[in-house]
Amino acid sequence: MTFAQLFCIAAVWLLGGFIHGVTSIGGGMIAMPVVTFLTTPRDAILISCLTGFIIPLALAIIYRRHILWREVLFLTLGCIPGIPAGLALLTTVSGPALLFGVGVMLIFFVAWQYLSRKVRPSLPYHPLTAFIAGVAGAFLTSCTSLGGPVLAVYAAFRGWEKEKALASTSMFFNFLNVGLIFGQWQAGLYSESLISAVSVSLPSAVLGVLISIPVVRRMPQQAFRKLLLGMILLSGLVLLYRSVM
Repeated sequence: MTFAQLFCIAAVWLLGGFIHGVTSIGGGMIAMPVVTFLTTPRDAILISCLTGFIIPLALAIIYRRHILWREVLFLTLGCIPGIPAGLALLTTVSGPALLFGVGVMLIFFVAWQYLSRKVRPSLPYHPLTAFIAGVAGAFLTSCTSLGGPVLAVYAAFRGWEKEKALASTSMFFNFLNVGLIFGQWQAGLYSESLISAVSVSLPSAVLGVLISIPVVRRMPQQAFRKLLLGMILLSGLVLLYRSVM
């Protein structure tokens, strides 16, 4: 991987970390589609998985008192079938198919953000429901690195408060990331160039989060969020276009 590619990846993930710090929307939704222009779709997904693990770890520590351990347990059990299924898809499907899947997920996320305010909590707790949500989240994270929207939908229909949602979904992703990274390593998906990319994307993402801290209080959140959703929608449409052209 060239110096120019590494520099661009670092810059993109600096922006991704900043966006996450300002809006709490995963910076990978912006960074990962851009990285597909610098490397293969599969490597872009792997870089996103390896770079994004630090944020849920921090959130789980900060909000540890709000973790709903019973639901996290059954969500995490869903990783057992979800991770292998997602890795199998990641290692077998073509680049255009991966781009199409990621594009669909981004468009779904934008649509969900606009519709979620109308959702009323109507989903009672049941271990099987949590398990299915865990399977879906683990599967989509493994093959696209974008399992967050599924957990956001589950949390909304369960009626979780913000702190409980942040704590419980973050704890789920911590367990998921451990299994996912181990599975990716066993599958031989980590190349020297990939590790080089992560070595610049990970500290850049952390730096982006730190830079966002003094900006948060001064920036009009609602306007920035709308602009960001427009950017995510555009990213999704571009990926769909690239997948068929």
